[in-house]
Amino acid sequence: MGYSETNTNKDMIQLINELEKPEVQESLTALLGKLPDIQKTLESAENIMDFGKSVVQDKESINKYEQTLSTLNINGETVVALITLIEKVPKLVSMIEQVENIMDFVTDIIKDKQSTDYLLSNLKEYTEPILKEGKDGLSLIKRVKERADCNPQNVTFFSVMKWMKDPTVKRGLCYVQAALEIINEKDPERFERGK
Repeated sequence: MGYSETNTNKDMIQLINELEKPEVQESLTALLGKLPDIQKTLESAENIMDFGKSVVQDKESINKYEQTLSTLNINGETVVALITLIEKVPKLVSMIEQVENIMDFVTDIIKDKQSTDYLLSNLKEYTEPILKEGKDGLSLIKRVKERADCNPQNVTFFSVMKWMKDPTVKRGLCYVQAALEIINEKDPERFERGK
């Protein structure tokens, strides 16, 4: 028996001793159970490698990718902007989640008849006085226009003097005077140019 045969026998004995250990046997059993998954992974990796090789060898595909990349304006600013955008993604996601929560809340309220009735009644309380004032103002303007159209008068100096005694006219003139003073405070040059 030569030296190499003795070493081979020793290696075999060591291997058999290792295989007799229970933890080694459990590991081998687990490995044998995972062999189909490992094989599928290797096959998919081979498929990816084959695809990569065929793309690299396909000059037409490479030319299309080069043309697409050449039309893109990718420079330092673009990369910095992309990095900044990626850094802001968590904040954007948080804001989108808040908007979704608000939309869910609004949708729930709209679906709930009692809540919508309550909202509409509260809204009516606020809008009715405003609408009433608007309608009153429109009817006043309409009545003034009708009276002015139906009853044209000659305006004389004496009629203007008579109007000056009316408190409503005095109050209106005070408003006009106050408005002119405020305009003059904002733009004093306007009145200087008008002189």
